[in-house]
Amino acid sequence: MNHVPAAVADPVVSHTNLVCMSCGHIQPVQRDQLPSRCENCSNRFTVSGYLLDDTTDAEELSQEVLDNKAIARTTGGRL
Repeated sequence: MNHVPAAVADPVVSHTNLVCMSCGHIQPVQRDQLPSRCENCSNRFTVSGYLLDDTTDAEELSQEVLDNKAIARTTGGRL
């Protein structure tokens, strides 16, 4: 009988997509090693925030962030 470690036998999703709320950049990350800054715009996530997305629709979320930023700019900060 072979012994298989629990992590291999019962895989848990350890990767996710991080979407920067400042620039909309999609960054694949490990859940246990979330970065403090966006690799694209270098904004701190504690200031601008981020979304974690485990689906393949991260591009939709990214576009929504960019659309909301554009709307806010044209309306003077109001969404």
